[in-house]
Amino acid sequence: MTTRARLSTQIRWALSVCISAMLLPATANAENRLHSHENRSAEIRQFCEDFANKLRTVDYEGCLTLTLNASHDFNSVEQRPLTYKEVLPANNQPPKGRILFIGGIHGDEYAAISVSYLWLHSLLKGEAETDYHWLFLPLANPDGLFRSPATRPNANGVDLNRNFPSPDWDEAALQTWRNHYRKNPRRYPGSAPASEPETQWMVQLIERFRPTAIISAHAPYGLLDYDGPEHAQPNKIGHLKHRALGTYPGSLGRYAGEHLNIPVLTLELQSAGRMPSQAEINQMLLDLENWVTDKIEQQEWDL
Repeated sequence: MTTRARLSTQIRWALSVCISAMLLPATANAENRLHSHENRSAEIRQFCEDFANKLRTVDYEGCLTLTLNASHDFNSVEQRPLTYKEVLPANNQPPKGRILFIGGIHGDEYAAISVSYLWLHSLLKGEAETDYHWLFLPLANPDGLFRSPATRPNANGVDLNRNFPSPDWDEAALQTWRNHYRKNPRRYPGSAPASEPETQWMVQLIERFRPTAIISAHAPYGLLDYDGPEHAQPNKIGHLKHRALGTYPGSLGRYAGEHLNIPVLTLELQSAGRMPSQAEINQMLLDLENWVTDKIEQQEWDL
């Protein structure tokens, strides 16, 4: 990406955050809305086809039944839709809080992406009742997953989990990459904070949605990591027990957990390629809601 194109993208991101307080800003007129809807529908169909071709846990028709929405402000680097889905409590009950769930920040963590997809299906089918307003991002890095082979970074070679605009990014992100990671390309933080459209999209959603908690699925460390207010630290989710990994300049944990003081829970599955059992998947989803209820809701958050 050229310097001029990157600057233009950053300006577009900043303006979109300032202009709208809604998840889906209105388009100029009905004709534009219809045209945009038709284009997005075709993109979602292609997205579901690519998704199903890549992961055995995803089938094309099942993906379509999710009726995923796509951002109107951002696409991936390779112009794929950045998709999301909102899930609300049944019977029009007011939600107890807002949970942002991010799957697929790293495109080669197959099991974590599959679990995110299956959890979203469970919530939409009513197999798991919810008292919360969920905002699901089933695949935050579609370009990384749909490459062959799949890659941790996005199409620009940027690790999105080192690209969030934490306050220390300018001072420490590239230095940490050089000194700590020895310029490992899998962990390249980018040329500037929030340089990537996928990161800009997630930052925008965090600012607009104002989540009570953020949950992110990864692999393969087999543990539970947490960043944020001390009172919300969990002990375990399913079989995953808490063990602090620490944060890095530009990571979601440092940006949202430490800087914005939002509880950020990172589920590190035991394998990037092997799925947990269905019973374990269900138990983790139940434990996640219990964590929000027990550790966060009781602290009288402003919902």
